[in-house]
Amino acid sequence: MNDDTSIGSRLRRLMEEQELGENGLARRADIPQPTIHRILKGSSKSPRISNLEKIAQALGTTVSYLAHGDPLRQHTDLNETSVPKAVGIKPSLASALSRAGAAAMASPAYSVASAKLTPPIYRYPLFSWAQAAAIRQPHRAEDSADLGVEPSSFQTEGTGFWLEIRGDAMAAPIGVAPSLPEGTMVLFDSDAPAILGKLVLATLPDSQEATFRKLIKESGQRYLKPLNPSYPLILLDNSSEILAVALEARIRL
Repeated sequence: MNDDTSIGSRLRRLMEEQELGENGLARRADIPQPTIHRILKGSSKSPRISNLEKIAQALGTTVSYLAHGDPLRQHTDLNETSVPKAVGIKPSLASALSRAGAAAMASPAYSVASAKLTPPIYRYPLFSWAQAAAIRQPHRAEDSADLGVEPSSFQTEGTGFWLEIRGDAMAAPIGVAPSLPEGTMVLFDSDAPAILGKLVLATLPDSQEATFRKLIKESGQRYLKPLNPSYPLILLDNSSEILAVALEARIRL
């Protein structure tokens, strides 16, 4: 048995090890923050098993460890094959991304009834546009602490992160696809190949934030093309940098 004598103390130890606060764990586990607080304080001595399962999955441990202090603490081996790489990112940001849930949080499950593997679910942090623009630069740990996370069935090659689209530059005319209006959530991969025709995130020399457009080539020059024809083409010159490539988009209703 572990030296920790209560569910709350075991939970607090895991949260401290992962530098995770109550709000961060609540978002990662998708349960209310007051529930986390009551467990930590000991006022909830017999938490619902469904909540313990979510907390255990979010922290990479087991329900048995949380509930009884059983020695097997780690549910998932978060090794180099399961954690998306953070190429070009300083260790502080890489560790923050892992704490935010950028690693795979669910292993494939086998159903006897269906005889099929259930695809794993991965969780990636929700970045601000300023954070996305500075992804290749040194970061302080607090800049990326306590990030929100969103799930996806895609496993990124490098650093994966979500952005919420602003404005209407990527909203195509009616009947044209794809169309990414304001509010669309887009998953990016920092290591995906930026080939022509892909939707990419790039920095421009006269802007402090990232720009999201379609990568095209005309007359031997590369351009960033909006999906909304009301906006102009942007020349992608040597002072610009492609940061990431879009993998998935979803619209919140």
